Amino acid sequence: MSIQLVYEPPTAQNYVSLRLRSGMGNKDLKRSQIALENSLFTVSLYDNEKLIGFGRIVGDGGITYVVSDIMVDEEYQRKGFAEQIMNAIDGYFDENTYEDSYICLIANHPADLLYHKHRFEYLPENKCGMLRDQQ
Repeated sequence: MSIQLVYEPPTAQNYVSLRLRSGMGNKDLKRSQIALENSLFTVSLYDNEKLIGFGRIVGDGGITYVVSDIMVDEEYQRKGFAEQIMNAIDGYFDENTYEDSYICLIANHPADLLYHKHRFEYLPENKCGMLRDQQ
């Protein structure tokens, strides 16, 4: 195993393939390419030429930032690779955000435990997270 961390987006094909191999589900190839091109920050993990992990930050680059698509190939999970991705994301935030920046994510269980170690907290009782129904 020769793991390399790269601060560039993967191809849309590799991104979609990793989504499937990590259990995140399929996405349209063309829309995936657009999403990758419009990311503020990306971090990719490769084992030789194979994309095995990925994470990104989207947002406006001034106030609002959203952590998205943290994923690791099922064959490589529980080996610390998601932690490496989050460390890279933390580095971006440390260098590019401010005290009043709005930084959020939506976590699936049990990934919330990983994010908690990276200073993400559950919303207080007077706030709630919401998703828009697209149907």
